[in-house]
Amino acid sequence: MFQYRRYNIRNTDQFRPDDYPKVLDELMNINNGIAGLPGSDKGDIIISYLKDHSIKGEFLNSHPGLAGLMTSRHFETTHLESLFDSCSVNSEFTEELEKFIRKNIS
Repeated sequence: MFQYRRYNIRNTDQFRPDDYPKVLDELMNINNGIAGLPGSDKGDIIISYLKDHSIKGEFLNSHPGLAGLMTSRHFETTHLESLFDSCSVNSEFTEELEKFIRKNIS
C-alpha cells in the first residue's frame, strides 16, 4: 500500500529550519514542555522516538519523565515524525535535522 509523505525531500536537499514552520512549532512546544526536566541528552531521546517510535532502554531508565511524555504522545509530533520519515532518503538532511534538534532542546 502506498504511504503518503507530507514532505518531499530529495537526496540533494538540505535542512533549512525556516522552510518547516510547523516542525519548528512542534519542537518549540516540546522544548517548553520539558524545560524543567533534567538531563543533557534530551535531544537524543526525542530524536530516538521521532525516528523509530521507540526509546532505548537506557533512556527509559535514566529519563523516565521525558520517556513517558514522548511515548504517551503528550506532544503533537505529526510534522516532526513526517519530516523524519520523508528525509530517510537523504542522510545529510537527516543529520542536519538531528543536529538542529539537539541544539535547540534544552
